[in-house]
Amino acid sequence: MQLRNPRESDEKACNVIDLYDDMKPYGGSARRASEGAVHNLDLNRQQPLFDYESEPIYRCSRNGENLEQAAFAALMNHHPAVASQLNAAMNMYLAKSRMRAVDHAVVGVPVSCTCGEEHRALFYHPFRTDGSMAPAAAAMLLADVSGADLSEDLTGIFSKTYLMNAIEKLIVRWRLFCDQIVIAVPFFGHGYSTEEQKLQIWERLLGFLDPNRTFLLTRTAAYKGYKAALKDAGIDYDVIAKFGLENRMISAGNRKQDFHAKFYAGVGERSEILSGSANLVSGPSFENASFAPCAGQRITKRYLDPLGVKLPAAPVRAGAHLTVELEPDGWVWDTADGPAPALSD
Repeated sequence: MQLRNPRESDEKACNVIDLYDDMKPYGGSARRASEGAVHNLDLNRQQPLFDYESEPIYRCSRNGENLEQAAFAALMNHHPAVASQLNAAMNMYLAKSRMRAVDHAVVGVPVSCTCGEEHRALFYHPFRTDGSMAPAAAAMLLADVSGADLSEDLTGIFSKTYLMNAIEKLIVRWRLFCDQIVIAVPFFGHGYSTEEQKLQIWERLLGFLDPNRTFLLTRTAAYKGYKAALKDAGIDYDVIAKFGLENRMISAGNRKQDFHAKFYAGVGERSEILSGSANLVSGPSFENASFAPCAGQRITKRYLDPLGVKLPAAPVRAGAHLTVELEPDGWVWDTADGPAPALSD
């Protein structure tokens, strides 16, 4: 493969056997590439976001107050000091190569509430040691607010639209706290959805998920529907797959025909699951749902084993995370053990 700068190009998952250039020309028998693709596609782009305008999943268990908007307002208020600590941590990482590797920076923000108690919100973002500045408050993701009871507030009867938004917020949560995410749903959209509407559902969901840490299980017809919707939008799936440009969750093609179950789970040492009747589609009609924290083994025993599904090994995560906390003398950053803070039930 011809590269502009072979010695500094990222080999990603490839195993580089040898390098050749003008000073060391290649003399082997392997054929040169006869086809190439120029493209601006990124079907694996991850763009998770937290929608503070939608109906909340984090409410005060005492008085029902919307803790999501209160948490974001608190983050906005403290953001200059938080950003200063994140930038200081970045400078230290660039200066010292022996610091513990981290995947995420986690910011703990105090949140006032009319219940009289102070809550604590956890925001996070990927921590990249590339010299980039601290992200804006809106780019940080809300992963938890203390004093909210998800088991209570996500169990019951809800509109399709509410559950779609809740699933997205849970995926944001699980990206931090869990090793893997499982999406098991037989249908995307409904019988009245257009190809464009189905593609919007697929693209929005895929943009929230890390292909390396997500197991997507659906029916063959759903995958065919995605490829048909892509083609209707002017993208031939077979062509992009030929050049390795397809979404990796789609290429994995985990499928099962004889199931009608719908569940969404974050899997790890501490797992969480949302199950019920909701397919991936918005709308005003109602569905039932139930949320519960549990051990990872329970997800396997009660949900995956009956379907004959085996999860691949979870990718290794960093052994530490960066923390930014408000101490009596002001905001400070540090590192803590584990890829994410521990959560209590």
